[in-house]
Amino acid sequence: MSTKTFVALRVECDPETAFETFITDIDHWWKQGPRNRLIGIRPGIMQFAQKDGTYVIQEADKRRPDFVIEAGKVTRFEPGKRLTFDWRWPAATDDEPATIVDIRFAPAGDQTRITLEHLGLEKLSAAHPARNGLNDNRFKPMMTQYWQAHLVSLRNRIKTLHTQSGDAC
Repeated sequence: MSTKTFVALRVECDPETAFETFITDIDHWWKQGPRNRLIGIRPGIMQFAQKDGTYVIQEADKRRPDFVIEAGKVTRFEPGKRLTFDWRWPAATDDEPATIVDIRFAPAGDQTRITLEHLGLEKLSAAHPARNGLNDNRFKPMMTQYWQAHLVSLRNRIKTLHTQSGDAC
């Protein structure tokens, strides 16, 4: 059986602006703290960066920029429409499989509907660090809440940028 999470919400801007904010402003909207950041308690910078001709999602240590933890490679990059990337938890062993995060940006009147699916969670072993010892019935809701908190933070960041600029998105 496939285990995935699904989160959707609307933001007050066009799909291109939502996508661009997702990519370029990720360090400002991605939740803080060791539960959310790739390098734990170290102060870091979340970013999409180019590596070997492809984009990766990663976090670099603010004090040691050479210390970088990569979460995954971008496999689909369609500005204003879709972003897909592999997702690996930093504390996972190399033999644990990557999962897939698929985000879509679609016009919804004068707003954008963002949908996020995190696929392949069933591939993670019972001992996987992301599971915190939880079975599928408890793990899936926890992951849904995790991604929902991130997308709400993105929506809040878009609102802040919109208010600061005084322009319509």
